[in-house]
Amino acid sequence: MIEIDLTSPIPILFHPLKHHQGYLQYFIQHSSEEEFYAAIPRIGASQMDLYCGELSPHSIGQEILGQLKESGVETETDFISFLANKQGYQNLTISDGSTWTLLRGDDPERYVHIHPARYARHCIRVKAGALKTAILMLRHDLTPTCETEQVNALRKSIGLSPIKHLQVSEGIGRIWEVLTGPI
Repeated sequence: MIEIDLTSPIPILFHPLKHHQGYLQYFIQHSSEEEFYAAIPRIGASQMDLYCGELSPHSIGQEILGQLKESGVETETDFISFLANKQGYQNLTISDGSTWTLLRGDDPERYVHIHPARYARHCIRVKAGALKTAILMLRHDLTPTCETEQVNALRKSIGLSPIKHLQVSEGIGRIWEVLTGPI
């Protein structure tokens, strides 16, 4: 696993639990039970892109801030103007070829909200339910070859509907493999 700097530099707002493979691997192994189960609902219920590259959340933020500074964007007012010229969002590509979408964040201290661009390099598109299930399976040492009933018990514990069967190469199984693989 890569070394993870869990913080994003200010003013970056980044949700690595939803968008960063390395962070998820770290979180599954090192969070307390309370932290773990409190965080699962924050993943949401829709689709998202998961970055599977080698850069840490901190490095990604630093590169984006560097590009913004090179473009003359140094304050929140500058950032709002920067986005206004691009229909409220902007995509930037960083050193590893991954592309990141920048939006205005609600937090005055972290007003540069970033997430991986759809289908960007080093990213995969995932459904929230499948991601949550794979995270739970890893936390409980289950593999995609386990009994579907075991997976459904975990899904039920966080309010997800049961699945009919678990496929190793699709959905939950595919995400499980990504989360157990190298970065």
